[in-house]
Amino acid sequence: MWADALAEEVRAAYPGVHLSLSVSRGYLLLFLITIPNAERGNGLGTRVMQHLISAADQRGIAMTLNPTDNFGADLDRLQDFYRRFGFITNKWCGEIGASGESMIRVPRNSSAAADNPACSSSCCQESTV
Repeated sequence: MWADALAEEVRAAYPGVHLSLSVSRGYLLLFLITIPNAERGNGLGTRVMQHLISAADQRGIAMTLNPTDNFGADLDRLQDFYRRFGFITNKWCGEIGASGESMIRVPRNSSAAADNPACSSSCCQESTV
């Protein structure tokens, strides 16, 4: 599966990074990402996210995720971090046909996005909520 190969690619490029990805209903779901404590604050998380969003953009796939403080992170800081990459609040979270995750990112600059039914649905439109 494409998501598994992408996860392996990221792990090989950034040793010590743990992540879990899945593709479901036309979305690339980032389940989990952890950066080694010694690498936090050094831009590694930014480089990993750039790698992931670049791959999603090339394939025209929207990305979704659920920031959480379950692992000791500050939730507001995490949400701000993901917003820097274009993630927005998913105001349709959980509705039929929409991603169930709390944040979503529409693919950028990709003609492939026009061919992805998930990206043409209203759940991928910009939200001010």
